[in-house]
Amino acid sequence: MRNTLLYIAILFSFPLQGQITFLSDTINIKEVIISRKKTSQDQSGYKKIIIDSSILKNYSHGTLAELISENSPIFIKSYGMGGAASPSFRGTGATHTQIAWNSININHPMLGQADLSLIPAGLIDEIQIYYGGASMALTSGGIGGIINIKSIPLWKDQTAVSVNPGIGSFGQYSGLVNVKSGNINFQSVTKAYFHSSENNFRYLNNEISAIPVEETRKNNQVKQQGFIQELYYRKAKDVASARIWYQSANRNLPGSMLTQQVNAGEQQYDESLRTMLNYDFDRNRTDYFITGAYMMSRLNYSNRLAAIDSRNLSETLILKTGMQSKPDEHTKLNIVLNEELSVVISNNYAKNATRNTTSLTLSAERDIHNRFGTTLLVRETIDKDVFLIPDFSAGLQFRIMDQKEHFIKASISRNSKIPAINDLFWIPGGNPDLKNEYAFMYEVTYEMNKQISAPLTFRYDMSVFRNNIMDMIQWHPGENSYWTADNIKNVTTTGLESSLTAVYNAGDLTATFNAGYSFTRASTGRSAGNNDSSYGKQLIYTPEHQANGSLRVSYRNFYTSWLTNVTGKRYTTVDNSRYLQGYILNNLSTGIKINLKGNSIDVNFKVDNLFNQDYQTIAYYPLPSRFYSIKLLFQKLITR
Repeated sequence: MRNTLLYIAILFSFPLQGQITFLSDTINIKEVIISRKKTSQDQSGYKKIIIDSSILKNYSHGTLAELISENSPIFIKSYGMGGAASPSFRGTGATHTQIAWNSININHPMLGQADLSLIPAGLIDEIQIYYGGASMALTSGGIGGIINIKSIPLWKDQTAVSVNPGIGSFGQYSGLVNVKSGNINFQSVTKAYFHSSENNFRYLNNEISAIPVEETRKNNQVKQQGFIQELYYRKAKDVASARIWYQSANRNLPGSMLTQQVNAGEQQYDESLRTMLNYDFDRNRTDYFITGAYMMSRLNYSNRLAAIDSRNLSETLILKTGMQSKPDEHTKLNIVLNEELSVVISNNYAKNATRNTTSLTLSAERDIHNRFGTTLLVRETIDKDVFLIPDFSAGLQFRIMDQKEHFIKASISRNSKIPAINDLFWIPGGNPDLKNEYAFMYEVTYEMNKQISAPLTFRYDMSVFRNNIMDMIQWHPGENSYWTADNIKNVTTTGLESSLTAVYNAGDLTATFNAGYSFTRASTGRSAGNNDSSYGKQLIYTPEHQANGSLRVSYRNFYTSWLTNVTGKRYTTVDNSRYLQGYILNNLSTGIKINLKGNSIDVNFKVDNLFNQDYQTIAYYPLPSRFYSIKLLFQKLITR
């Protein structure tokens, strides 16, 4: 019966690849519809998708966590509104997902992961999602994948100003200002945002008594603010850029449903400063680049009841340079050198911690008669003055029918992940003798794009994958009443992902339908002990089944969208004896766009959790019931 259900899922499955433009980039011309979360043809043999501005505009007041959750098969574990949110690719953990900013890794060096609730979607121009072995094109450690946040200049002789205030349920107030100005050789981009929320929603507490009790979430306030400033200059084929990204967040952290009535006075302050200088230049058949980045991150946590005052400061310097040579129109050769130095000052370490890693990546891509494509990549990494076992990746792509967009892609990769600094040096529990994690990853993908008729296009893809993760690092209860880090698990994740997109565009009417499904089986191998209750069981907080669907329709100045997200049950104990129930969420959004003498005004109304679903993604941390928001977008375009 289980196999039968799996075969049915393969035949009728599809993860959400959301895309449609509801708000045009220009004002006084007929709206142009760009519908894509497209699959890039770069890196033959690998799966990579792009979420561009056509989707990002609908999340101008949201976070990267919300955007990824609703527009990809990546599962997001969230502590609730204002709380930390971490991604899980294909059954892997949050530390196996790398977050990059213009191809520079921004995962916190102490934690080895990033909090997606702290990254505003309104500051992003484009998102590239690399799955499995595709992630090795940017950096190592992304065993699950990489989410790359892109900044893209427009190179237009104009000034565009947009002001985007919003208000919502549970005391939410937010705003985004975006100013882009320049000409075909120089561009300046300024984005600033703020967000404030009480997050005092009502929920049913069914944990403290046999009869559910309605309670109000307490001590859950959050305030965030930040800005990005970007400068670009180009001359001929050379482009120089400078970027600075600052943000901070003050969060009160509520207790679980079991302890909410006890106000522990938990608070967290996050502050980050990221700067980047980049220079790209083209000489004949060879492109060169050099990037320097400095990043500072401050994370202070306090718990009055437990007498905890944790203060942590990390600084990271990255130098990255490389070249791409094109001996002929069918071949690309790449060399990338990456140097990364991190220093952490923490009152939770015995002394300051330092890490210095260097990597050299060589890769080659070959396209044969526009029918076959191959990619081969090898990376050598030096950590602690020790040469690690080289990582590698190989991909193969075959166009099934000549001149048709039907592809079979396959890849095999070995990818390593160095322990996070907390894993090594946190007191108590850190283990300086930890070994690096590594994984062998396998993937096969079928992808097709077809123009059914003049107004109708169709896209479908399906991927089958397997990851064998060795020496997986896990924190577990130790012998001295505190948790400790060890290499105690081997984990195997297998599954499939598939997606369907249909776009109908006829004159003033545009309709886009997306549907998706993913199945993930993530089980642990046997650990050192003989009595291992987790052996062969599904990893905690990893749903086997996820499905998404959306319908977006726009007619002239009106638009509306319906999104549905289905998440299966997630186990909360390693022996799978307890679990969280699955849930279905529905969101409805509608709006109107008005053009007034060269200006554009867009009014949007949204209802999240339309049917008032009671649900959790992490045990004992409730998520909000039905809530409402309204946004106003004012755009002014000045063309010189």
